[in-house]
Amino acid sequence: MANRATNRTMRGLWLTAVLVGLLALMTMTALAQDAPVAPAAPASATLTLGATTTPAGGQDFWLTAVSFQGSWGSGGKQQGQFRQPRDVAIDAAGNFYISDHRNSRIQKFSPAGNFMSIIGAPGKGQGKLLRPNAIAISGNQLAVADTDNHRVVVYNTNGAFVRQWGTFGTAAGQFDRPNGVAYDAAGNLYVADTWNHRIQVFTSQGVFVRQWGTLGSADGQLRFPTHIDFDAAGSLYVADSNNLRIQFFSADGVFQRKFGVTGTAPGQFRFPVGIDIGADGFVYVTDTFNNRVQKYSANGGFVAQWNQVAGSGTISRPNGLLMVGNLLYVSDIDANRIQIYSQATATVDHGQQVPLTLPAGSYSVTQAPKSGWTFGSATCTGGNPTAISGGVRLSLADGAAVSCTFASNQ
Repeated sequence: MANRATNRTMRGLWLTAVLVGLLALMTMTALAQDAPVAPAAPASATLTLGATTTPAGGQDFWLTAVSFQGSWGSGGKQQGQFRQPRDVAIDAAGNFYISDHRNSRIQKFSPAGNFMSIIGAPGKGQGKLLRPNAIAISGNQLAVADTDNHRVVVYNTNGAFVRQWGTFGTAAGQFDRPNGVAYDAAGNLYVADTWNHRIQVFTSQGVFVRQWGTLGSADGQLRFPTHIDFDAAGSLYVADSNNLRIQFFSADGVFQRKFGVTGTAPGQFRFPVGIDIGADGFVYVTDTFNNRVQKYSANGGFVAQWNQVAGSGTISRPNGLLMVGNLLYVSDIDANRIQIYSQATATVDHGQQVPLTLPAGSYSVTQAPKSGWTFGSATCTGGNPTAISGGVRLSLADGAAVSCTFASNQ
């Protein structure tokens, strides 16, 4: 009896050890799967772009190089995992903040993409979140469009609750599913009050200042506006999503200009959502139902588009995005991750040679000819080039120097 009891005990301990070992292995595997794929070391290769043709009137061409550099996250509820990430922001220290929409929280990551902390938690009480969308940072203040709670919640960048305001409704200071937030240079917070089809402006303390916008498709009217951002001059760009366009306003709400129509061609949209004005002055837009990112000049001229680069980095329903240096971070809803691209654009004219400093990678280099011109051909020295639609695909190794010359036809 004693021997049988001892054997049962030993078998139990052995099974326990096996289960603990399997659990540890599963945990390590999950951690390995969720570990970020950090972008390549910056500034490691040189790509020189030029053109042999010049459009009538001396107009120039856009030449854009894009490479997939890696991704952060996977689907799930654990630390570092996402369920429909909706936006990306960065603080002065280079830490990233991700709006983890269906997990109802904000996640904070180091500059290398390593998980740091969780901000907020699901719920309706003070400091809680319910399916947040866009986020914005000013100093150490982190503002969140707390969409399904119909309010704005502000934390400091360490995650401590600061304040919140807003209730469901149509009056000034109330919201109906706000999606977008952006701080101006003075620290005022602009909010895209999405289902009320308007923009509301508040002081940093949450005091209502003004509002503009009514439902419609005329200039200055809005139909489900989503993300918003300011350019260096203080103009507000609004992703006027259901009107399938981007609108520009002065800081006090005066309509200035617009671009975009419905469609799938370059420069057209099927529900634009995310918008970011890069330090390079270009306008980056997630064309959500066309599953791509589009890039424009400050005046709305089409520059480039991408949804897949060298067989990797395919985008499915992209949402918020953020340009940092020459790296673009895109929240990819269906893949539950943040996609990272290295990209840069050169403006070239006949005889010009413009050098770009880029991380190593496999690049798609495409041309956006001006009106009346079409892409002709690209000739490269180095990089093992292969032809693609509108350009060439090539490889940049560390320390490489590759030159490409483009020709167009009128």
